[in-house]
Amino acid sequence: MSFNFAYLSGGRLYLKLGQANVQTIISEFGQAVQQREFQTQQRNGWKQKSMTANLMSGGMSADGDRHRAARGESSSSSGVSVAVQGVCPTSADRLLYTLEAGEVGGIFTLERFAGTIDVLGKATPLDTRPRTREKRLFHSADFKVDRVDFHPEYQLIACAAIAKDGSANIATMPVNSVHLVQATEGDSLDLAPKWIPGFRKAIVFQSAGISRDESGCIIEQKHSTIEQLDLDRQEVVTLASDPKYDLLSPQMTADGTLYYIRRPYVPLRQRARFSQVLKDTLLIPARLVTAVFEWLNFFTRRHTGKSLLAISQPRRGRAQQMQLLGRWVDTAAQIERNRRFGDADSPAIVPRSWELVEQFPHREPKVLDRGVLAFDIGADGQIVYSNGSAIYGIVPGGVAQRLVVDNSIEQVVILDLDNHLN
Repeated sequence: MSFNFAYLSGGRLYLKLGQANVQTIISEFGQAVQQREFQTQQRNGWKQKSMTANLMSGGMSADGDRHRAARGESSSSSGVSVAVQGVCPTSADRLLYTLEAGEVGGIFTLERFAGTIDVLGKATPLDTRPRTREKRLFHSADFKVDRVDFHPEYQLIACAAIAKDGSANIATMPVNSVHLVQATEGDSLDLAPKWIPGFRKAIVFQSAGISRDESGCIIEQKHSTIEQLDLDRQEVVTLASDPKYDLLSPQMTADGTLYYIRRPYVPLRQRARFSQVLKDTLLIPARLVTAVFEWLNFFTRRHTGKSLLAISQPRRGRAQQMQLLGRWVDTAAQIERNRRFGDADSPAIVPRSWELVEQFPHREPKVLDRGVLAFDIGADGQIVYSNGSAIYGIVPGGVAQRLVVDNSIEQVVILDLDNHLN
């Protein structure tokens, strides 16, 4: 049986339809933002680019790309990062996704694969340059929009709106509107909303309370729980909670079965190790020295054609650090540690303690696999999931088969060609 799905890797959107090759989707809006920024940089000349960029990053030009990669964003010569943050299907020929382009975040639709696969889900040969049409539904510089989901019956979009103060709430928006309506409130991190099939107008999502110091900075984050929001009744109830674990990216099927990622809970203060803080503090003088060096090196190259360094040495540091599901992970270390489990050429980039869990109503949780970063459940019982290096698919009663190998896979969604909430 073939699988049709979309996935995010490095801030880019990809499609895999049946046996066809993986295809990359490029946002026209994101390209336009990058082009405008590039033209602005050309008009402003080299001064702002060399002085400001070097001083802000401590002269380490690789740092910007490193941090963008850690957020799952793709870098560009314009300096504006463009990253798809969430994706879901709305129909057989349309995708809905959220995008960050610099300081602007928005929700977009893309008519992408109409006519390329039939209603039975059988892939047909795709054109090498298929036609697409992107439409912007909403954008704002006041907050960022994260994971998104669509309810075909009510034509409602659900997403996570992340404010500048670091809090996040669930919001909804009719597909023909331009205004988000906040559905949850409070100083918390409400993320990863998914509509519950066959259950009125209800959403399941993850939630974690946060606390701040006197200056408003977040100093602690509680464990993530699974909540259910009934929009008709305007009430929120807790479906699953365990103080020892974060319960993430929940989904619920029509029979009430919960699927989610479970990982050990680590308080925020324990993550910010004193040694790392001390290291960053001690590096401040080095960054300033490097900034001066880069400035002098620019003029040396400009006037002599030679660099102050004959050979540029590769930079070390946090190049292998990525922020995944809200937590920094040393992916290089995890890859080496996990090679002895599963496929050696596509090991998990997250700890094996990150588990994909199935929980039937009034039953104990059951672990389906370990080292899981993302997953999705299809209306017909299909499951696709990723360990960050590969995507696997399971049909009811079957065994997992590897479908795609890629780098830093952060989300995967099944493209059901019929109503995906039926």
